[in-house]
Amino acid sequence: MPRKRPEHYHTLLRVRERQEDLRAQALAAARRDVAVAEGELAAIQFRQMEALAEAGRRTRDVFDAREVRLYYQFERYLARVADEKDVQVLQLRGVADQRRAELEDAMKRRRIVEKLIERQQRAGQAEIRSEEQKFADEVAGNYTAMVRRTKRGHAAEGRARRPVGEAGTRRHV
Repeated sequence: MPRKRPEHYHTLLRVRERQEDLRAQALAAARRDVAVAEGELAAIQFRQMEALAEAGRRTRDVFDAREVRLYYQFERYLARVADEKDVQVLQLRGVADQRRAELEDAMKRRRIVEKLIERQQRAGQAEIRSEEQKFADEVAGNYTAMVRRTKRGHAAEGRARRPVGEAGTRRHV
């Protein structure tokens, strides 16, 4: 299987980083939606408490049955709206949890590509070191061979220059 070139991984890394950014933005939007819905729920519950308090005050002070009944009906309406808003908040929290899981997945995918890039860089550095070692070994081998040839050449010249004895034997000096 042919190895991928480094630019392939860097392109893939940019794509994964972009995907992660998009997931992070989606999570932030979902969290904002949850916060807004929770704020609306709190406001509804506050208005509900105000309606009950006003109904109680009118019961004590004025005791107009029609008005008191209207305040209680309004409070019941706010209770239904609050229940609906609570369901919406729960749904939005589920969406936010889903977005968080998607973001975590995107982060894992980006880290995988980063590890692949690091592994490829280490392999490339090991290959460079191996090539440098081969070159150094070749230079050392050539130098050693040159030194040996030079020594042999000097030794051969020395034997050729030595005077030969009368009987044709070499004298040892």
